[in-house]
Amino acid sequence: MKQNKFERLLQHLLHPKLRVQRYFPTEELQRISRSIGQSEQFHSGQIRFVVESSMPATAIFNGITPRQRAWQWFAELGVWDTEHNSGVLIYISFADHAVEIAADRGIAAKVPQTEWQRICGIIEEAFRRQAYTSGLEHGLQETDLLLRHHARDGVSDGPNELPDEVVLR
Repeated sequence: MKQNKFERLLQHLLHPKLRVQRYFPTEELQRISRSIGQSEQFHSGQIRFVVESSMPATAIFNGITPRQRAWQWFAELGVWDTEHNSGVLIYISFADHAVEIAADRGIAAKVPQTEWQRICGIIEEAFRRQAYTSGLEHGLQETDLLLRHHARDGVSDGPNELPDEVVLR
């Protein structure tokens, strides 16, 4: 069932950053950020996480979907700007209860969309159980496995091209 814009706006207003921050303690996000850095030592992929508590009202009134918003973050954070075109953004729209993965063309050509959807499902299932940081960790583990298999170019010689910190907005 499709929500109208006003229902969706209300849903987003009910999820301000301060409320959502409680589910993602700073020390847990720092640990996940360190895990991202460790993961990237074994593949040429670059992983970013964005947990957005709620979208701006203008995005909602313009009908921006979580998928479109993920691609906006992908561009804003420069996830596309890696040597091997193997950046991956895992985007969580907390208010929409949605997870999207945006993968750059180099890795998207190697990994079927069904694999990214499977990882989204793992994170969504953990969130339904209110296991929020665990959901992020499992999503990272599954993404790491895919990248270890499909993104082996330049593993040991490339720099860490993107920040590892989880973005919580």
